Amino acid sequence: MKKIQIIPNLFIIIFLQSMIFAQNGWIDFKVNWTPYVTYYLSMVDINTGESNMPIFLATLERNTDTPGVPDEIDVNIEFEIIIDSDALFVSNETLVKVETIEPLKLSAPIQISNMDLNLSTDALFDNSGNPVELRLDITKQMDFTAAEEMMSSIIQTGQLPNGIYTFRVTATAENGQQIIRQDILNISNPDLLELVSPGGILADTIINEVYTSYPVFQWESDPCNYTNLMTDISGCAYYIRVSEFKTDEHSSIDQAIESVTRLPLDQNLGFYEIGFGINTFQYPTDAGDLQPGRVYVWQIRKDIVTTSGTEQLLSNIMAFKVKDFSANQNDSAGPENSSPVAILLRNLIGDDLTSSIFGPDGDAKGMTVNGNIILNGDNIDISVAQSLLSSGLSVEDENGNQSYRPIEIISVEVSD
Repeated sequence: MKKIQIIPNLFIIIFLQSMIFAQNGWIDFKVNWTPYVTYYLSMVDINTGESNMPIFLATLERNTDTPGVPDEIDVNIEFEIIIDSDALFVSNETLVKVETIEPLKLSAPIQISNMDLNLSTDALFDNSGNPVELRLDITKQMDFTAAEEMMSSIIQTGQLPNGIYTFRVTATAENGQQIIRQDILNISNPDLLELVSPGGILADTIINEVYTSYPVFQWESDPCNYTNLMTDISGCAYYIRVSEFKTDEHSSIDQAIESVTRLPLDQNLGFYEIGFGINTFQYPTDAGDLQPGRVYVWQIRKDIVTTSGTEQLLSNIMAFKVKDFSANQNDSAGPENSSPVAILLRNLIGDDLTSSIFGPDGDAKGMTVNGNIILNGDNIDISVAQSLLSSGLSVEDENGNQSYRPIEIISVEVSD
């Protein structure tokens, strides 16, 4: 019984002590971080601390719930950026650290941004409108003369290379209470944006045909480690444009994509917004049919939020042709050759196997396709099946990078 009683008594003692410790805090320090996909070195001058983009916005205030808290508290502020990047051969090194060399006097709540923490700022204003003296200094910075690999990499693009970056801001009160807020980011600058299907080069539109006026578009791109704080939507925004290629008007696919667009219909838009963090999109039915027998070109745009503003990344351009089923078809053995599903089946299993199955001695002699396509027990649209045929199966590696594996036919069966 004694042992059983000691355990709850010990628990109560620890619990009360932790409560008392929490109540002894003289200050509260709340920090909101601004997310970006790409970070540029220009976001902060390591010699002065000046910054042209918001990285954090903090509220520093006295904890009036704590008994005996002074009316005015001395508080020191630090802001530090730490880099851990294999590409730069840098391991947990400080890029820049700016901090107060004299504590600021906290009485009323104060709003503090990283854009305030530079050598040219000599005062802040609290919520009561009173000036608060601010004296800062750069106490630590990376020696770029000794970091040739890093300088070479940054000079080429201006971007902070891939790696883990820690943005840390610290408030320390005169009673020793210290509050550390930090945002640890795994920065991976996205530069991949390639179209997968439908289509190819302009000269191959005869073989790059689609069997529907509402094709499914697919592309590959790097994932965006970004979440919009206002909407809570993750990923970068994607846009598409589709234009008709006219041989009597356009000399190249570049010229065609810059001309009148079929999507968007509104020529003032330039691109049609299709969503966030996606890599597939089906041509919408309310945009009007893509006409059989005509050639179309398409392109994807990806908007990337950076510390230098929003950047637009454009994909390559692909061309495809919408199949014209009114054209005469050959009379080779097989299901109705004018049927989109029949053509898809022939392209999937090949001419020889199609002729064998639907020929005079075949198991499906005299049969016609009914248009139903089933994948893993679910009915799918022909555009989805065609997309799988042309681009393959989507696979994702451990880092979230997506690629496509060609479909391989293992066996074909005919059943009742």
